[in-house]
Amino acid sequence: MAFDWSQFYEKQGGRGVRPTFQSALAAWDGPPGEAIDLGCGDGVETRHLAEHGWRVLAVDADPGVEQRVRAGLSAEAGERVTVRRSTFEQLGELPPADLVYAGFALPFCDESHFPYLWADIREALRPGGLFAGELFGPNDEWAGRPGMSFHERRQVEGMLAGMDVLQLAEDDRRGMSFDGPKHWHVFHIVARA
Repeated sequence: MAFDWSQFYEKQGGRGVRPTFQSALAAWDGPPGEAIDLGCGDGVETRHLAEHGWRVLAVDADPGVEQRVRAGLSAEAGERVTVRRSTFEQLGELPPADLVYAGFALPFCDESHFPYLWADIREALRPGGLFAGELFGPNDEWAGRPGMSFHERRQVEGMLAGMDVLQLAEDDRRGMSFDGPKHWHVFHIVARA
């Protein structure tokens, strides 16, 4: 499935940080640390973290990622951001992190590679570190599209085994997407390593 991500990010312009991200920051009780923003897209969460003292590795496959992420960053915050242009399938090992955020991004990892990406995320999280993000369930209208991954609730719970699950909210409803109306099946996750 071919998305025009640049056009999508343009239409998202001006949005605030996402609720799952806010929940993760509310659960973080230490000083700003090191974060990874997987599928950083328009860079809203990366910029928020960097402006609040976090060092951030921002990852996205879109060609315009560097310019988008750095737009509006102060010079000081910009020094705390590293941008890596990569697909999830080519990403490889992740550095140690206190927060791994993947807002609506992980479902766009091919299902054959997803277990490796998830293992890399779990390995990157320091003790007490947080994962926050979304996964899509099998009732999602896009289920079965090539290059994507979808998970049953029991699979999601299994992936989170050994973590302190702070939030596992499930949405299974009609709503809007970039392409118009669709049925969403989404798991919103915040979990501590």
